[in-house]
Amino acid sequence: MMEDLAAYWRACLRQPWQTWLGLSALALAALTAVSNLPQPLQSSTAAALALLALLACGAQPWQALRRHPLPKLILALLLYSLLQAAVTAQPGANLGYVRQLTLDLDPVKVLIYACVFGWWLGRYPQWIMRVLKLMALGWLLWGLAQLPWLRMDALAAGTLRLRLGYAENLTGAFAALVLLIGMHGAWLCRRNGRAPEATGLRSDAWALLTLAALLALLFAQSRGAWLAAAVGTALLFALGRIPQRASHPLRWRRWVGLGVLAIALFAYMARPAVLQRFDGGGAAALSVLDGGAVTAAAPSIGLRLELWRFALHLIAQRPLFGSGLASIQPAIAARGIAWQGYVPPHLHDTPLQVAAGMGLVGLLLLGAAFLLPLRDLLHAWRRDVDARPLLALLLALCVVLLTVNLFDYLAWSNGYMRGPLEIVLGCAMAVSLRWRSGEFALSAV
Repeated sequence: MMEDLAAYWRACLRQPWQTWLGLSALALAALTAVSNLPQPLQSSTAAALALLALLACGAQPWQALRRHPLPKLILALLLYSLLQAAVTAQPGANLGYVRQLTLDLDPVKVLIYACVFGWWLGRYPQWIMRVLKLMALGWLLWGLAQLPWLRMDALAAGTLRLRLGYAENLTGAFAALVLLIGMHGAWLCRRNGRAPEATGLRSDAWALLTLAALLALLFAQSRGAWLAAAVGTALLFALGRIPQRASHPLRWRRWVGLGVLAIALFAYMARPAVLQRFDGGGAAALSVLDGGAVTAAAPSIGLRLELWRFALHLIAQRPLFGSGLASIQPAIAARGIAWQGYVPPHLHDTPLQVAAGMGLVGLLLLGAAFLLPLRDLLHAWRRDVDARPLLALLLALCVVLLTVNLFDYLAWSNGYMRGPLEIVLGCAMAVSLRWRSGEFALSAV
């Protein structure tokens, strides 16, 4: 094992500086992807470094990306954003052409950085799982630093929702991502050929990370994250069929038993928080669907339904080109939608936000750009049987991000929101690039 590690580092030292910069930027982007650090330390800075390294690699990256349809969709989306911002620009503060175009270009930046990450990960596919592990490690370090250690009783009582430096829904969404990565590492790491003792220790460490993510997920009190975690977990184990090795059997019996006990214990501890999030939701939902307005006593589910109803009104007014992303918040305030003094800054639903702001044309272009790597992931999953655990994990992570964005506008509003999306979509892009070039086999990863 030491000889293999020494050979690996000797091979790394022979790599050109562009490769060193690109892979270092990948590692930094993954480590800071879920951390709300100051702007120079956010993952966007590392993504810019990865782009700089790609530019220094000559014509090879552009030849590979030119044959892929995603850059063409990005170009079409960019041209559409330039036109759409001019159509929806209004005279006045924060509604001019520059403001509209700035918000329209946020998803374009996500797709560009996903292409950059995807090319580096496609060239070095063994780094796909490494960046996911680094993202989980970054979440753990950030969570330990931000955890309210002196208010644990309030968390257990359900009177305090867990915030790790950002909103509760983001806390739950990031915890759902780490939960899937942890389960993948805990239950599937015995596929490699390491010694049983080392493999068992790694499996135990991944299991502890999984339990930490489960705790954060429960106490974040995010209903959308709970649903996303459930859907992602089901997808991970439905698609990630693994041929077990007879020499290193999985210790699944012990971990399944401990996992069931831990989930039962944590669910019992978090029951006030869970019940508080669902209390009264059904009555408010029926009231809003029946045509009533959100009252001061209505829970957040009623506010979401009111925004959903208003989003349909905005889409009906300008269905093709939308009203502009910058125009949505003033429209919500003018409509008088609020709950206990809180005026929503967006529609709390990414597809509805895009459809109302960028129109159905923008929604179709953006949806095609985001779903194209997922389609190639499915194709690779059908063909590469040995790599199905990794491909199933990537599909589950993408589904988690898509699900939580059905209940909130989390895709690219801030830098720390874009980081995980760029990493996960970049991994999917790497598989897509390899599959389209005939090098889709990832069984050695």
